[in-house]
Amino acid sequence: MEIKHAENSLTIRSWHVILLALPILLGIFCLVQRLWNVQVLDSPQYGAAQSAQSFRRVLVPAIRGKIYDRNGILLADNKPTYAIVLYCEQHRKPGKWSNTTNAVNTFIDELSERLQLPRETSANARTAKDVERHMRQSLPMPLILWKDVDYSKVAYISEWADELPGVDIITFPKRTYPNGTLAAHVLGYVGASTRQIKRGQYHYRLPEFEGRSAIEYRYNDRLSGEPGESLLRVDSRGYTHYRSIHRQATPGKDLTLTLDVNLQRTAEAALANRPGAIVAIDPRNGDILTLASAPTYNIDMMVPPIEKSFYQSLTQNPEKPLINRAVQTAYAPGSIFKPFVAIAAQEENYNADTLHDCNGIYTDYNARLRCANRYGHGELDLRGALMKSCNPYFCYVGTSIGMDAILRVAKQAGLGKRTGIDLGGESAGHLPAYRDKKTGEVARRWTPVDTAQCAIGQGQITTTPLQMAHATATLAMGGKAMRPRLVADTPEGECIEVLPWNHDYITAVIEGMEAVVTGGTGKTMQIKGVNVAGKTGTAEFIKEGTRERKKHVWCIAFAPIENPQIAVCAMLDEGSGGGKDAGPMIQQVLATYFNVDATKVYADEETLED
Repeated sequence: MEIKHAENSLTIRSWHVILLALPILLGIFCLVQRLWNVQVLDSPQYGAAQSAQSFRRVLVPAIRGKIYDRNGILLADNKPTYAIVLYCEQHRKPGKWSNTTNAVNTFIDELSERLQLPRETSANARTAKDVERHMRQSLPMPLILWKDVDYSKVAYISEWADELPGVDIITFPKRTYPNGTLAAHVLGYVGASTRQIKRGQYHYRLPEFEGRSAIEYRYNDRLSGEPGESLLRVDSRGYTHYRSIHRQATPGKDLTLTLDVNLQRTAEAALANRPGAIVAIDPRNGDILTLASAPTYNIDMMVPPIEKSFYQSLTQNPEKPLINRAVQTAYAPGSIFKPFVAIAAQEENYNADTLHDCNGIYTDYNARLRCANRYGHGELDLRGALMKSCNPYFCYVGTSIGMDAILRVAKQAGLGKRTGIDLGGESAGHLPAYRDKKTGEVARRWTPVDTAQCAIGQGQITTTPLQMAHATATLAMGGKAMRPRLVADTPEGECIEVLPWNHDYITAVIEGMEAVVTGGTGKTMQIKGVNVAGKTGTAEFIKEGTRERKKHVWCIAFAPIENPQIAVCAMLDEGSGGGKDAGPMIQQVLATYFNVDATKVYADEETLED
């Protein structure tokens, strides 16, 4: 009986073992199944997640497109420059993060001493905080120590490479302008890119430029090209283990401008850095041949990094060299506005042969507007009044035809509105609000004296040199207005409209403008063998911040009269007379264009005063 009891006890214990083993076996089965799902079935998903965490995408900028003049002369280029960089991960130290940052800073100090390059001049590692910031935010990327170093430093690093762990030389493209100050206000300049990158699209970016003004800005997308992309594989602490190029950058497209470098150089030399502007246009297609503004500046010095002292010298200069006076600033045009008043007069049936007596001063409506000739010109017709630039004549004509007629022709000529040129900050100039916009009635404060002042290009009328060059080109083409353009992206220019100006009226005005150059106030615009039509102008103003009376001086011209090829406007912010100061500048531009010698014309001061 005792043996049988023992056997039953053993059987019971075996069932206990089996009952305990079943949950364990079930657990092992579930664990194996889960491991199978994770390691086999779901491995692509987890592999992609791991790859996303370990790879870093880097934006690689494209080479910027070049800029040429109409004859293929290079205006903006790119040149390779050397930068000394440091891969901080090569100085990794065990233990705390500060151990590595301290090691990197110590190494940079030693490298600075060896290369004789002060740390204060470093691009991105001037202080220990700069280094720490870089290591925490962009550890896989090279820390740029010094930019634009000379070849002797490159040779030194190559020779002592074994003693300089993590130090490398990287070649960066740098924007360069071979002609220095030439056409600075047209080309513009570049700065560090502010390109907005979508979150997660790129982790890092290499230094990239973008246009900040003028052509560089307006055509930035075309010049910039398409950026490339490289990949970095990093570990959990951010250290790089693999580098590869994922997509090559596409270089930017080149631009060809309508500018003529020879004419531009002549115009800038004629200005001699005096505050003013010269604009030359081909009236046949609207091509801008010259767009010069003074004072100017060296755009090569504006390529980052910009010296603080240089930039301050520009921004604090009272003559404002960063302003493009040809486009961004409007001035009272003075007597160069008179040809358009002459068109308006004839459109109002004023006979060009009608004589008016000038006694040296216009006194109607209690006005006292003097003529350049204090003793008067005597009797003059329209052509003679243009030739002598007679103020009383045009005051009389202006008040006779009224402000509506003057404004109509001024607007047709493109004044009071932007030309739409491919440069930023263009001024529209100003035409007076002669009538109330709601009622259409004449403004209560408007008087005939205001009309008389506008008729001689003063008072409430202001224009830009570009506008006046364009209006002159339109007059030269018999009323055919072409859109001004700076980029030669089409074979022909665009005609804006053909103005309804009577051919006979235009002829009478051009005859007067021809007389201005052959025997009037614009003798200084004469050139050998070419018939020139022109007009001089002087407009008084009170200099800002003073009580001094100064003069804006102008000249407009086109040539040859029988087949116009070039229209020019020259303006000096301050001068004594249009014929004396602005005329010779136009003469130099025309002489260069037609490849003839400029003959200096001497005349009495009074003749050249306007």
